[in-house]
Amino acid sequence: MNPLGLSRTLAVSSLCWSMAASAADWTCWRGADGLGISPETAVPVAWSKDRGVVWKAAVPGRGASSPIVVGRRVYLTTQTPDQGMHLLAFDRETGALAWDTEIARGKLHAHELHNMATPTAVSDGRQVWVLFGTGDLACVTAEGRIVWQRNLVREFGPLKTNHGYGSSPMLDGNRLFVVRMHQGADSHVMAVDARTGKDLWKKDRSNAAREEGKDSYSTPVFHRHGGKLEVVVAGAEVLNAYDPADGQVVWSVSGLDVPHPYGRTIAGPTAGEGVVVAVASGFQNRGYTVGIQAGGRGDITSTHSLWKSTRYSADCPTPVIVGGHLFSIRDDGMASCLDLKTGEPRWQERLFTENVKVSPVAAAGRVYFTSGRGNTAVVAAAPKFEVLSRNELNEDTLATPAISEGRLYLRTEGGLYCFGGR
Repeated sequence: MNPLGLSRTLAVSSLCWSMAASAADWTCWRGADGLGISPETAVPVAWSKDRGVVWKAAVPGRGASSPIVVGRRVYLTTQTPDQGMHLLAFDRETGALAWDTEIARGKLHAHELHNMATPTAVSDGRQVWVLFGTGDLACVTAEGRIVWQRNLVREFGPLKTNHGYGSSPMLDGNRLFVVRMHQGADSHVMAVDARTGKDLWKKDRSNAAREEGKDSYSTPVFHRHGGKLEVVVAGAEVLNAYDPADGQVVWSVSGLDVPHPYGRTIAGPTAGEGVVVAVASGFQNRGYTVGIQAGGRGDITSTHSLWKSTRYSADCPTPVIVGGHLFSIRDDGMASCLDLKTGEPRWQERLFTENVKVSPVAAAGRVYFTSGRGNTAVVAAAPKFEVLSRNELNEDTLATPAISEGRLYLRTEGGLYCFGGR
């Protein structure tokens, strides 16, 4: 641990950090349940490098992971030039670095756009769980002490993906969910005891996809239907919902193959308002998006499919559902709005000329689309296209924004920003 961080940690009562996460926190990738929705209303609309910046913090190294905000901390993972994989904790009010814990060191294959610090951390307010592209999985206290750690690559064998690992862990109570889908041996979905790191269950996911179609970089989401929680996973040409208690498949949709050899799944599934949405690789705009009626059991491929849309499908960014509509953006900067129940287009407009890998998030009747240059277009979450603001940073990013207590947090190559005000 960084000595400065340790001294600051010891100076603060541990009571402050032992509180559980609140509804205003952004505890994982894309916030509550991984769906990209904030319930807050006082969220910034306009900012720049000279306007609305509450603070900006330097981030050692680089990474594609997104910030999470829990209690009085902002957590972020990074990989330093010496191949160190770190979890950083910042004070959410000032941006000061509270502590820096190195989890492991190493490097495996990854696309040049990202590195080992691509998965986003998850926290319950008492502890933080991190996963790196090397397979290093760890639990860390809110004071920066490692509770347990393990290496999934050493346990389950090499990870054979064309672009490196990208899926983030998700947490429900004491269950930590991890997805590993690739062209090598032992593709699976597993639940780990968050307190001990021991396996609770592990389910094979070696589906019959071909070549790169076996790769999945997406993160599972939680879907709540009929008072029950489902862990929804997309990849290898199949969309599944698992029972979090024992890993049994609740329902599945198969046949999500694509008419090109690059069928890997990057965009994650999303869910809301009785519909589950999955993206079959939109590489070069040749994939498609499907809408599935929630509530099925078993193989629901032919019974619960609502619609299939091709022209508006993303590749990397995960869509977001707001007010009966699905908002998405393609990697070429073309954003669109579809009717959630029918898949009918309401609008498609170009928001950026630069590349887009960042997933949109939504709050207060607005959708926040961020480009690969850290520029954000705030658009009305409505069937009529309306740009409310354009906010330029012009700093490279692959990280999805976080929203908490009236502030928006964005990681770029230039550092970690906290924006406030209106």
